[in-house]
Amino acid sequence: MTLATRLATTPASEAIIYLRLSDFRDADDATFEAREAELRDLAAALDLRVRRVAIENDLNANGKARGASAYKTPRQVTTASGLITFRTRRPVFEAVVLEMQANPVPLVLIVGDDSRITRNERDGLDLLDAVRVAKASVVAPDDDGEPKWLLTDGGTTSQVRAFRDRIQDARRYSDGVAANVRKGRRRWAGVSYQGGRRPFGYRVAEGTEEHARNLVVDDAEAAAIRHAAEELLGGGSVAAVERWLREQRVPTVTGAAWGHATVRDMLLKPAVAGLAVRGATLVPAPWPAILKRPVWEQLRQLLTNPERRTSAGNEPRWLVSLFAQCGICGKPLSVGGAGKGRSPAYVGKVCGHVRRNAVLVDDHIAALVVARLRKPDVAGILLPPARPEVDLDGLLHQREQLADRRAKLGRMVAGGLLDDEATIAAIAAEIAADDAAIGAQLATAASEPDVLEPFRGGDPADQVWEALSVPRRRAVVRKLLDAVVIERPARRGPGFDPDAIKITWNQALAA
Repeated sequence: MTLATRLATTPASEAIIYLRLSDFRDADDATFEAREAELRDLAAALDLRVRRVAIENDLNANGKARGASAYKTPRQVTTASGLITFRTRRPVFEAVVLEMQANPVPLVLIVGDDSRITRNERDGLDLLDAVRVAKASVVAPDDDGEPKWLLTDGGTTSQVRAFRDRIQDARRYSDGVAANVRKGRRRWAGVSYQGGRRPFGYRVAEGTEEHARNLVVDDAEAAAIRHAAEELLGGGSVAAVERWLREQRVPTVTGAAWGHATVRDMLLKPAVAGLAVRGATLVPAPWPAILKRPVWEQLRQLLTNPERRTSAGNEPRWLVSLFAQCGICGKPLSVGGAGKGRSPAYVGKVCGHVRRNAVLVDDHIAALVVARLRKPDVAGILLPPARPEVDLDGLLHQREQLADRRAKLGRMVAGGLLDDEATIAAIAAEIAADDAAIGAQLATAASEPDVLEPFRGGDPADQVWEALSVPRRRAVVRKLLDAVVIERPARRGPGFDPDAIKITWNQALAA
């Protein structure tokens, strides 16, 4: 009696259909539905009731179908007994194997492609064991759609041998494909975009083909990348960037929501600096850079610093929270106490010695900081150390010379020595262009982020301050001030006493 005949006489015979989207990852949804329908027809022809359809990696984070890799790199796993092993993580496949093993009535596993059941020998052995224990069977359609029994009633000796050979052949095939892909990536790195998910900030250039494929800048996404880089290098946080992207409704490449890891991945990709990966090295890519390489290098150093706190945490809302100190005991102050008619106030987290209106304190400190940033020396104060190859003193001297030229031009115009508007405009434009070029060099000259950089370009300090996020304002305050001490006011009663707010400027400013 053939297995098909025996199954046809077993009323309770059931089947599980197992599909991998990698079986037809280049096909559309309609083809996928047709493939499932084909396997359901096979089950019906064998008089098997389909108890469920198991699909490996069927959805991504935004609910859209995605393909599953036929062979994934095994990852290190430590078992409960402490044994270290290397396994691939295929939860759907594991659930199917467990279901077959535990079911009291032998099940039939219907697979779409006999070469794609598993490409990992450990997974294959698990399936063989489950089939053997449960006396289950595995069937796949042949090229004509007829049933091709891979394992029957637990598997015969010849079937098991053939099944294991099939696993080894599939594994060797996958290894060969992976090796060819690695070779191709090395060969075409820096010459052609190699496909896959596009990097945020770019789109694949229309009309380009394999080995001559290029990327073009997506202006809206590139603007988001530049904003994120400016925020982080100015002292902001990944959480602030993440929140801004969500508020601006900037979509990710996949359509999934922005997260901490997504923001880091966006900024750490070499592609945004116009680079491609060749083996373990970075090479120039054929597409334009969104971020200058020195800026990207600063970002990479910042985001990969092991001492950097990577938890998204709560974004600060107040200027000197946990930076200001109690004037009585010296312990840090935070903002709290709002509600029931009381305004938010700086209070001691543990001491309770002082209580000052948080809005008025922040406004007072902001006014002092902005006033300091209005001074003409702002272009050269508290500059971060320059990279060894940069002549920082020379750049600053050139900027001073440009300031002298600008002042001289103003004096000539005011004194009537120069009245030709075209000449005046040309000289002013030349000075502005030279100053912008030096400013661009200074912006990338530092070996660490320059939190005061937005104030060095000559724009009104109060306007620059208003445009900054709270995390960046906090970074500016901590750069300019060594300490903020909030004391009890000398006078009692309502009103704000600015003399109770003691600040200590950065010692370098007094030098």
